[in-house]
Amino acid sequence: MRKINKEYLLILPFFIFLGFFELYPIFNLFVKGFFNDKGVFTLQYYKNIFTVDQYKVAVRNSLLFSTAASLFGGVFGTLVGYFISKLKGNTKNFLLSLYSLPLTLSGLVVAFAFIVLLGRNGVINQLIRMIFNLPKDFYINIYSWPGIVFVYGFFQIPLMTLTMAATFENLDKSLVEAGRNLGCTTIQTWKYVIIPSLAPGFISGLSIQFAGMLGAFGTVLALVGGEKNLLSIQIYFQTSESTYNLPQSAALSVTLILIIAVVLSILNAIEKSLKRS
Repeated sequence: MRKINKEYLLILPFFIFLGFFELYPIFNLFVKGFFNDKGVFTLQYYKNIFTVDQYKVAVRNSLLFSTAASLFGGVFGTLVGYFISKLKGNTKNFLLSLYSLPLTLSGLVVAFAFIVLLGRNGVINQLIRMIFNLPKDFYINIYSWPGIVFVYGFFQIPLMTLTMAATFENLDKSLVEAGRNLGCTTIQTWKYVIIPSLAPGFISGLSIQFAGMLGAFGTVLALVGGEKNLLSIQIYFQTSESTYNLPQSAALSVTLILIIAVVLSILNAIEKSLKRS
């Protein structure tokens, strides 16, 4: 009998945890979506996702919202990451530590922070009305789709900053010097050398943000309740007491998981292609 390597026993708790708290719940969701409350097999709950307008709009909104928020956070996070990568010593470490703090906050804390700052009677809106002598009904609307994209995108900037700051630091400086020695202008150096070198890191950071945005619901729920139709909000409502429908919630959850898996696979393929090229 082959002797088991003792080193494998050290990672056994990880696989047990993975099985009980990730694989089993996903499998359970997948199965529950095919059976109604009476235990009868049915495809109706998955069919509803493609036929009921409420769910079709939720899928569309989630994809558009996640794309917009990820791009917003990705672009501005990259810009901030570039400037931070230029800093040295304690200043750089201090700013990176500050940028790590928002990542530890829950969605509800972020929502209430923006309500205090940019709500209808928030601090910033009151200052703008006072400085520019605007009417009381004027305010920056964070309860609209652009406002929610801004809130989530702003919250994702630190994550992208940490990713891109490391990417800028690992950039091969010899490639930049070679481009300049060959007569490239600053714009040409960025276009043909720096951006292609940074693209895999950008796509990698974007994929992390996109997955988080698709599953996000706490901040939206605190800001606008059920006014905005997102897939994550629909899943939450299907498990509430008033509209308790666990099989439909399971089908929606599996759909969300599949969308994330497909999108991440596409982004991963793009990242590998960029690295090869």
